[in-house]
Amino acid sequence: MKLAISHLILLPLTFAAGACAPAAGTQAHEMSAAEHQAAAKQEESDAEAHAAKYHPEAPAVGAACKPSRGRVCWTEWENPSKEHQISAAEHHDLAAKHRAASKELTEAEASACSGLSDEDRDISPFAHGADISSVTQLKEEKRAGKATTTRDAGATVVFRAAPGLTAEWLQRIVDCHLARNAAVGHNMPQMSYCPLVPRGVQAKVHSSGGGFAVDIRSDDPETVAEIWKRAQQLKIKP
Repeated sequence: MKLAISHLILLPLTFAAGACAPAAGTQAHEMSAAEHQAAAKQEESDAEAHAAKYHPEAPAVGAACKPSRGRVCWTEWENPSKEHQISAAEHHDLAAKHRAASKELTEAEASACSGLSDEDRDISPFAHGADISSVTQLKEEKRAGKATTTRDAGATVVFRAAPGLTAEWLQRIVDCHLARNAAVGHNMPQMSYCPLVPRGVQAKVHSSGGGFAVDIRSDDPETVAEIWKRAQQLKIKP
């Protein structure tokens, strides 16, 4: 009987968790991998605190009911500490979500950076100013009915051809840095010049004349402004 009661208590919680949107803060890119791990540890601690306050043998009390027309107040009994059991389950669920988010970030970084040299993995490609030929503001057109508008979308940085560099390999380097920046929570003060660091950045590499262009963009106006600010500060060697 105790097992049945426990299932009845947890079933609504399980259903609600599946029906609702993901809890705020538990999505991978909302925190760094380390912050997700710290949040998971705190959630487990909170779960243990609530679990300690749940007493399955606590004397049951009658549930409050206000009679009204068409409503029958049947006699119902509840464990007064069951709210702690529900809260413990909620905190355990959040801890699991944070651990999954941390794993997603670290695995994405490991996959994106696999096969790169230590230098290409640790040093932003935008640190190589001698290999950058130009920086221009990236514009995008947007159609709304018959009207077309143009907006600032970020920056385009063009690299000169270098031995061993291809569009595909530069894309791999760029993707590695995007994944690494996400894993550390976009907190990279040592790369204050790098336009790949801000949150919400996307980057696409394509051939451009005799070199390779990197279109760095975002849908967020503040991020767009930060991308352009950093791009303008790149140390380009003519």
